[in-house]
Amino acid sequence: MRQLPISFRFAFLLSVCLAVTSSLTFGWLDGRWVSQPDMAATGNKLQELPDQLGDWRLVETQSLDANAARMLRCYGHTVRIYTNAQSGNRLTVAVLFGPRGPIAVHTPEICYSGQGVQQQGERERVEVSSGGLTHGLWKTNFLSKVDLQPELEVYYAWSDGGPWQAADQPRYWLTDRLYKIQLAGPPTTEGQPSESLQFLELFLEQLQPQLVPATSDSNLSSR
Repeated sequence: MRQLPISFRFAFLLSVCLAVTSSLTFGWLDGRWVSQPDMAATGNKLQELPDQLGDWRLVETQSLDANAARMLRCYGHTVRIYTNAQSGNRLTVAVLFGPRGPIAVHTPEICYSGQGVQQQGERERVEVSSGGLTHGLWKTNFLSKVDLQPELEVYYAWSDGGPWQAADQPRYWLTDRLYKIQLAGPPTTEGQPSESLQFLELFLEQLQPQLVPATSDSNLSSR
């Protein structure tokens, strides 16, 4: 039997090694081989948030429905509804903690697409200064499909335990776990300050101490 050339065998072995290395790397990044009890303990810290933030009072806590929890594979999460004592407006804020892959890909543009609203224009980056840190978030507005009137103002971002970032491609963030924040509230009246941003200034200051920084290199491939 004719023996394969050494160059061919070397190329074959190299391709196998690269495939295995790639599989192991992405398996780690997507949380398939991390300590679940440790991640659950870290996720439980998201429950340690105050019920009162300035004029905002917690009125309800919720859990992810079974399908969402299974899809996102969360190690921990909190979904909280606050009401403003002055305006009466309600905000829903969700903080999720889980494997990088599932947490990165589910954005409001996808989540709200089947809920009677449509996106208005392109998302835009905004900044919030809170607790001595500057955070970047995506902002996107949604219109009612019935009358095309403003319906929702949504903010979202990701973090590896540091400042929140409006990342272009969080799917390629080199960390085995990610946090995601998503806030939905009423649209801001033109010329008026955003209640959502005012809430985020208070909320992020309380949230940040509950985040556990990842130990891996978490530079984004694109910002």
